[in-house]
Amino acid sequence: MLPFGDYLWPKSWIGRGAVIATGLAVVVVARKIGERKKKKQLRAKWDSVGKDVVMLHQFLRGKYCLNLSPFALKLETFLRLAKIEYVVDKDNPYGPEKGKCPWITLNGEDVEDSQVIVQYLTEKFNVGVDGHLDPRTIAQLEAVRVMADEHVFWCVITWRYWLDNCKTFLTTQSFSRFLNFIFPFFMTRAIREKSVWHGIGCHTPEVIFNISKRACHTLSTILGDDPFFGGDRPCTADCSVFGQLSQLMWNAPGSQYERLVKETYPSLGAYCNRMKDTLYPDWNKLLNPPLE
Repeated sequence: MLPFGDYLWPKSWIGRGAVIATGLAVVVVARKIGERKKKKQLRAKWDSVGKDVVMLHQFLRGKYCLNLSPFALKLETFLRLAKIEYVVDKDNPYGPEKGKCPWITLNGEDVEDSQVIVQYLTEKFNVGVDGHLDPRTIAQLEAVRVMADEHVFWCVITWRYWLDNCKTFLTTQSFSRFLNFIFPFFMTRAIREKSVWHGIGCHTPEVIFNISKRACHTLSTILGDDPFFGGDRPCTADCSVFGQLSQLMWNAPGSQYERLVKETYPSLGAYCNRMKDTLYPDWNKLLNPPLE
């Protein structure tokens, strides 16, 4: 009979290899069991909010803007505009399938991508926030939404994470010291690659800024003297425009991007404040840290 130690660590390399392989298999199985248990606990937590209550998964709040993601703010704004009850989860910001933020859980079902979610909720709850608009205006505002969600978004994140190397952006967030330190390392490279793939990253910083400026000029012209893009009251497109412009308004302090909405096109800055005051009377309390 072999000594007990020889069973744990045999003298032959074949035996040792079998022990190592067995150990790795045990670790993998134990990890999977742990992940399943955690997912089950999270699912129970998400489902506990009640029937027809949206669990909104998104990033942590910022110091001046409620979210660093324009799409998360877009979706939360839509939920408020549509008067859909929701609860915020800041611990699990990335969706289980597409890895996108924001995403939602509703009645045990997960839905990812802000625009897909808006369309899903519009049908699910028979939302009529665009009921005061004619079909042609709705179609025109869809083009406005696409411009905001594409042109403005890509210009801003390319500047924020790559060209500015996160310097300005980090002053607007309440990250830990460790995250403040490592954030630029992984984010700058990731956005540089994505921006180049998209095409916007092939331009000079001046060209990228001018694209943003033209987009803001277009938005300002379309808004005109109306309080909202939906006219006298906000519509679905306003949620997207507000989500994107809020990043210039509150998450780009002291930059030329901030000046676009505060100085060059002040009607857009006034619009942001109007949306905030209309839909977020608790804005200051929700900031991290809260403002009095």
